[in-house]
Order: sequence, then structure tokens, then C-alpha cells
Amino acid sequence: MKKARLTKDSLPGDGWIKLAPGEFFEFDKDRPLTPGVLELRQWMAWFRGGVLASSFGIENELILLALAEKFGTNDHGAVGSDYFECEQKWRENHKLDVKIERVKPIVRKQRSKQEADKIIQKLAEYRHLRNLLAHYPCWLEPVNDTELQQTKALKLCIADRQHVWEIDETQATEWNKLLIFVRVSVENVRREMVGAPPLSEDGSLPPPSTSI
Repeated sequence: MKKARLTKDSLPGDGWIKLAPGEFFEFDKDRPLTPGVLELRQWMAWFRGGVLASSFGIENELILLALAEKFGTNDHGAVGSDYFECEQKWRENHKLDVKIERVKPIVRKQRSKQEADKIIQKLAEYRHLRNLLAHYPCWLEPVNDTELQQTKALKLCIADRQHVWEIDETQATEWNKLLIFVRVSVENVRREMVGAPPLSEDGSLPPPSTSI
């Protein structure tokens, strides 16, 4: 769930419990929280790692798509050493913005305006998600029963300059769908260009009878 960021405070570390003025965090060993602090920290480490691992797959496809456009193939053995030199040059530039800008004209050439607009918008959303998970700390917020003076649960949150996201199952599912859509959309543009069968919407490979 996304909302506007109202505070301008900074966190000293990743995965800390954050309390607003007047708030409290209560812990009782006889009433353990589920999930607890350590579980949420471990889940966030897993989720952050999953996003960044998926990001490698997407960035790799961005490079391969640009190479397919330039050389007409991804078979470096068929085009000589220029392919290798170009690939290494593009991989050595680590800026995601550059990789995305390079493929925008290709996407627009290979897809209808409506499809291209959607893919390019999702690429922008993916770029923001990748940078959010790569560069910003998360924190935990207690959900309290003020009458009983008890903490009932913990919320996992992350924020950039303008917005805060509560990372619950719904938000994680939404982000996962974004990553799959971007990966499949970019890879299928490339597959079409080099004559390979497309991936399914879920990213799975085509049946063996149609695989290359």
C-alpha cells in the first residue's frame, strides 16, 4: 500500500523499529508477535534479494534486445568480434536509465502504440522499484492497542523521498507481477526479432515441441 510521506526523518539502520512521538512498542514473551521482528527482517532480506536478482534478468534482457537490434542476432559467433566489444561496453555502463532509454525506440518499432506505451510505463515503474529496494532502508512499525497498552502486530515499511509503502502480501504480489510483466515483455520483443518462440505470460518457456 502506497501513501504520501509526511515525515522527513532518516533511519540509522535497516530493519529498525520506528516509533513516532508518543508511540510505544510492547513485547511480552507470553504473547509473541507473529511474524516477529527477526522473521520480518529475514523476509525483507529475502524479498530485497529477489527483486535485485530479478533485476539482473531484466537488465540482461535490455542489453540482449539492443544487441539483437544492432546485429540482427544474439549469436555472437555469427557476427564477429564487434558483437563482443559492443556487449562489454554496454555491460560496463551500469546505469539502468541508459539501458532503458536504449530500448525504447526498439519497443516502439516492434509493438503497437498502446502496447509500447504500457511496456515503457512499466519499465519506468520497474526502475523505481529496483532503485527503492537497492538504495533505501526499511523499518518496522508497531500496530498498538492503546487501551490495553499492547502491541498486536508489526508493519514492514519502506519509503523514498515522497512516498511510503507498507510491504504486505498484497504489495509484494503487485511488485512481483510488475517484474514478471517487464521481463516477459522485453524478452518477447527480442525473441520475436531473432525468430524464437515467445514466453508465456507467467515467464515460462514454450513447450518442448516449439522450443529452439
